[in-house]
Amino acid sequence: MKKIFTLIAVLFSITTFAAPGPRTSKIAISSNDRAMMQVKINGVMYNLNNTFVLDNIRSGNHSITIYKTESFGFRKKTQVIYNSTMFINAAQLVNIDINRSGKVVVKTTSNYAFDRNSRNNRGNDGRYDNDRNDRNNNGRNNNYGRY
Repeated sequence: MKKIFTLIAVLFSITTFAAPGPRTSKIAISSNDRAMMQVKINGVMYNLNNTFVLDNIRSGNHSITIYKTESFGFRKKTQVIYNSTMFINAAQLVNIDINRSGKVVVKTTSNYAFDRNSRNNRGNDGRYDNDRNDRNNNGRNNNYGRY
């Protein structure tokens, strides 16, 4: 009975470590503006101090609103500088950059760095793609005579 239990425990631990983890996404927001910034993601408000990273985002639609608060003496002016709902795929990295003038730039990249199918910039045929021409003509054309 002990041997069977030990065997089951070992097999369970091997399958647990061998299974791929969930492909969660990440939102990274960086600001070069000196004004106070706040970020509202899916209804939850966060303070933005130069950089903000939110990990473990599930795929689906997410609402992102960025507020900028400027102080003028005793008065404060709050304005929305970015408001969007975006669909985030699995294992996607969303970079939101805010420059000093308040302009927002959004860049999305897929985060499949360790995916077996996209490793080392290989195409579907397994060959490396280095922007070379077809192998049959060796990258030459007929403009300069025979070769």
